[in-house]
Amino acid sequence: MHARLVSLIFALASPFMASAQTLELIGQFDFETESIFGVSGIEVSADGLQFMAVADNGWWFNGRFERDGERIVGIADTMIRPILGSDGAPVAARRLSDWSDAEGLAVLPDGRAWVAFERWARVARYDGVMSKAQWIKDHTTFYDHAENWQLEAVAVDPSGTVYAFSEKPLIEGFPIYRLAGKTWVIDGYLPEQDVFAIVGADFDENGDLYLLERKLVVGLWWQNRVRRVRLDGTEDIVLWTGERDEYENLEGLSVWRDDKGLRMTLVSDNNGKDKPTQFVEFRLTE
Repeated sequence: MHARLVSLIFALASPFMASAQTLELIGQFDFETESIFGVSGIEVSADGLQFMAVADNGWWFNGRFERDGERIVGIADTMIRPILGSDGAPVAARRLSDWSDAEGLAVLPDGRAWVAFERWARVARYDGVMSKAQWIKDHTTFYDHAENWQLEAVAVDPSGTVYAFSEKPLIEGFPIYRLAGKTWVIDGYLPEQDVFAIVGADFDENGDLYLLERKLVVGLWWQNRVRRVRLDGTEDIVLWTGERDEYENLEGLSVWRDDKGLRMTLVSDNNGKDKPTQFVEFRLTE
C-alpha cells in the first residue's frame, strides 16, 4: 500500500517542474591517468578536499583535490586498493558476470561505506576500504532489470537510512529501494522522463535527494542532467540539463556544502577508453 501511495503522489504532482534554483558551473578538471578508469561513484569530504571513489573494475580510489580558490586544479595523494568480496578475496578476481562492477558509493560519517554493484546486482556494506563485504540479501526485483541496467546508485539519508536506485526503470518506474533492517523494500517509484537513466544519487542535510541522470543520444553523444526529488512526492524538479556531448559519461555525484552554500562534485566514467576522468563541479544558486 505504501509503495502504491508514493507512486500515486508522484503521478499527481507536477513532475519535472521548473525551479527558481539552478546549478552554476564552478569548473571542470580532466584527470589524465592510466592507473584507474571507469570511475562511477564518488563521495567528497565536508571540506571539499578529500574524496573516495569506486571503479567498474573493482577498485577503491582515494585522493585529495588540489584547489585554486574553488576550482580543482590537481589531484594528489592518490591510493588504489582492491574492493573485497564477502569471502575476503578481491572482487576483480571474479570477472564472472561482472562481479566487480562497482557503480554506486555512499559513505557514512563514521567511515562505513555502501557500494552498489550493477551486473551481479547487489549492495554491500564495508567497515572500511580494507574490510571484506557484508552482504545484504537482494530484493527479488534486482534481477528484473535488463543486463547492465541494474543497480547504479546508493545513497544514505540524514537519518542513516540506505536507498538504492537502478539505472533503468521497471514498468512502474524507477523503484525506490529502501533498506529496512536487513531487508530491501520498495517505497514507491520515481517517474522516467525523456529516456534519462539514473546513474548517481546523494542526499543533502535536509533530506532532499539529488539524482544524476544521463542518456546516450543517437548512440553518439552523452547528455547529463541533475534532478532533485523529495521521496514523499512533494517535489520533482530538474535543476540542470547539459548540452549533448558537453561532458563525458558523468556517473558519480556527491553533494556537500561550503560557507557559500550547497555544492556538488560529478565524476565521469571513461569506460576504459583513451579519455580523461572528468571532475565537474556546480553550485546551487537562486
